[in-house]
Amino acid sequence: MKVRSITKNKGKPVIGLTPSDSLDKAVTLMMEHRIGSLVVTDDAGKLVGILSERDLLNILHQKHAMWSPVAVADAMTPDPYVCEPDNTLEECMNMMVAHNIRHLPVVFKGKLEGMLSITDIVEELLNKAKFENKLLKNYIQNWPDAEHEQGE
Repeated sequence: MKVRSITKNKGKPVIGLTPSDSLDKAVTLMMEHRIGSLVVTDDAGKLVGILSERDLLNILHQKHAMWSPVAVADAMTPDPYVCEPDNTLEECMNMMVAHNIRHLPVVFKGKLEGMLSITDIVEELLNKAKFENKLLKNYIQNWPDAEHEQGE
């Protein structure tokens, strides 16, 4: 599958802003559209940057005096979606996609056991695909008919 097939079928416009827009506008757009990054384009529509949640955290850290009095309770998501250790990756991916989230706490019998990120899932699926690809190539190379035909 190529990137084109994903972007073509998304159906949502890319949300962005210009370099002169305020960070307040950026945060508002991210919250309204439930997205984690915005493209930054110049007046001609040329891509000049990207603003991510991590970029916002970095600037907040640098300007911490403005937000340090705010408590975690005022900013956190209470009762987050969670998964259990025995959930499949597919179940977790479905939950993440359905709720537009990228992190799932792993809970077993009410006790926090870890954190699963979308990156963890992608990495695991990529490793699995590479392993299966290697097995298939090895299987094809050692196909009994292939050895017989080579000897003839």
